[in-house]
Amino acid sequence: MELKNKTEYVDEIFDNRAISEITINKSKFNNCSFKNTRLKEIITNECNFVECDFSNSYLNASVHENSTFLNCNFEGAKLFNADFVDCRMVGADLIGADLTALKIIGGDWSYVIFRHNNLSGFDLRGIKFAGADFYGCNLKETDFRESDLSGAVLTEAKISGVNLQGAKIAGIDFKNIELKDVHLDYMQAGIIVESLGALIE
Repeated sequence: MELKNKTEYVDEIFDNRAISEITINKSKFNNCSFKNTRLKEIITNECNFVECDFSNSYLNASVHENSTFLNCNFEGAKLFNADFVDCRMVGADLIGADLTALKIIGGDWSYVIFRHNNLSGFDLRGIKFAGADFYGCNLKETDFRESDLSGAVLTEAKISGVNLQGAKIAGIDFKNIELKDVHLDYMQAGIIVESLGALIE
């Protein structure tokens, strides 16, 4: 099946196909499956994917601009050198995905599950990660300046050298988190101290 622009697809199965090097504009996909599908170098513009399954798919060098991926499953997907520009990835599951050289520019990545992924050194400035799950992630030297990390999970994450200056960090549980070499501003330091039970008077 050829994917067309400005078309709505519901409950369609695209598993194990090769749909590479195409551009899709303003199409909608609801509960569609792309398991183990080769989507290398595809471009999506203002597309809407809701509860779609991209597990073990190949999205290497793909580009996505102003597209939405709501509650989509990317477990084990290959996202090497993929670009997401001003996208909404709310509730996406990225456990076991290959995020090597992934670029995230703006957008809303709230409640995304990144567990145990390697995001070391990534430039993640100015992005919304409210409630995102970074449990066990490697976040060394990652730049979160001006991002929204409200309520994010950082338990067991490696955050040495991470830059949180200007980021929203309210609701993060900092107990048992090693803060050595973490870059903070004065306001954030107060929030962290209060989260650990201290009284600032």
